[in-house]
Amino acid sequence: MAKPTTQKFGEFVIAIGDGASPEVFAAPCGLTSKTFNGQADTNDTLVPDCDDPDAPAWKERAVTSLSRDISGDGVLATEFVETWDDWFASGLSKNCKVTTAGHTWTAPYVLSQFTMSGALGDKVKISVSMQSDGQVTRT
Repeated sequence: MAKPTTQKFGEFVIAIGDGASPEVFAAPCGLTSKTFNGQADTNDTLVPDCDDPDAPAWKERAVTSLSRDISGDGVLATEFVETWDDWFASGLSKNCKVTTAGHTWTAPYVLSQFTMSGALGDKVKISVSMQSDGQVTRT
């Protein structure tokens, strides 16, 4: 069996655009876990057996929409508090890039969740979630 090619954590990059022209993307510091998730919404249709209408029908699905979510958790880098908070408060989309395994996915994203938390004796933590706001393209 051949050994698979793997990726290091640092090669999985989530970067946020600054909205300038030309746009500059920067990866926020402090994230210690990252997730890039794809989701398909579907409509289900029951298809009966014509020869045996009393048999269980099989369910067929049609994809109605696609979306991609980005999330991350880690320690709060104070240098990025304004970036996260301004984006969240704006309610607007920002272009984001996810890069790994030689591919880059790019799309506008809404920052749908921005949480800071802390406990005595520990560092302040951050949790963020971003949802695609339109088509995601892979290059």
